Amino acid sequence: MNDPRIDVLCVAATGQSGSTVLTRLLGEVPGFLAAGEIGRVWDKGLVENITCSCGQPFAACEFWTKVGEHAFGGWQNVDGAAVGRLRDSLSLKHLPLQHPFALPLLQRPSLSPLYRSRLERYMDHMRPVYAAIHELSGGRVIVDSMKIPAHVYMMALQMRDIDVRVAHHVRDSRGYAYSQVKFVERQGDPSRGAYRVRRPPWKSAVKWDWVNESFDHLTRRGVRVVRVRYEDLVSDPAPELRRVAGALGKTPSDDNLGFLHGRDADLGSGHLASGSRGRLRSGRITLREDLEWVDSLPASDRRMVTRLTRPLLRRYGYRLDGPPHGTP
Repeated sequence: MNDPRIDVLCVAATGQSGSTVLTRLLGEVPGFLAAGEIGRVWDKGLVENITCSCGQPFAACEFWTKVGEHAFGGWQNVDGAAVGRLRDSLSLKHLPLQHPFALPLLQRPSLSPLYRSRLERYMDHMRPVYAAIHELSGGRVIVDSMKIPAHVYMMALQMRDIDVRVAHHVRDSRGYAYSQVKFVERQGDPSRGAYRVRRPPWKSAVKWDWVNESFDHLTRRGVRVVRVRYEDLVSDPAPELRRVAGALGKTPSDDNLGFLHGRDADLGSGHLASGSRGRLRSGRITLREDLEWVDSLPASDRRMVTRLTRPLLRRYGYRLDGPPHGTP
């Protein structure tokens, strides 16, 4: 007897790009389940016990407790810290050359027998988690917002027993660069500091380039990718959700999108195990584009980021001057 097909939609994006909005909205569409950043259950969930979007600490969340029971006979049978370190080793996080330099190995693990062994061990931990979520959700599409390239590459190119599609979520590079200079409170372990890492605009521009180019490369590898611009999603969410869901053969009807009221959305709490603080909001929310950067990002930084990201800004339909976004 064949195992049931597990469908996963990986949200691929830079950090602080508004991708949590896409994840939350998709989680309200019938046939989809938003699970948050699944690759962080090991450290954020098992070790730091951060709050699930349902309002309970991870260890007390009924849904994630059942996932652990189905996957491993209980989370107590998993060393979350060790699996988290194994995950980080796949992005070369603790080496001088990290993250983008891991992508060739994720495309061809045979280049390094040690890397391939680590990858296989990590996937052996991830597969039961997806299988458990699939079973507990009644076979819905799992929306995984673990957006970093290493995770998305692993899912799309190596997890061949799971049907993976990718939603490439893009935000204007100037807005992303400004988000990286702001102070944002860190969730979880206080020993890592009160705030997330801040980056100068030039470094954010370089990261924005390579992260988005890496996701564009997946299409050249035959991966099924649908691109979503943050600005379009918050301006008119219904057609964007239809387009993304339609890429998986699940185009929602008007009734399926009844939680939308123009730019207002009624959101349930769900069970997003990890992600931005936006996952903790429920009830009716109004979708608004964050345009603080238009007035607050210094003109010199804006020009520099525009120069460094110009080719991809044009590819994605952003204006280089004038209004902050829109088709040229």
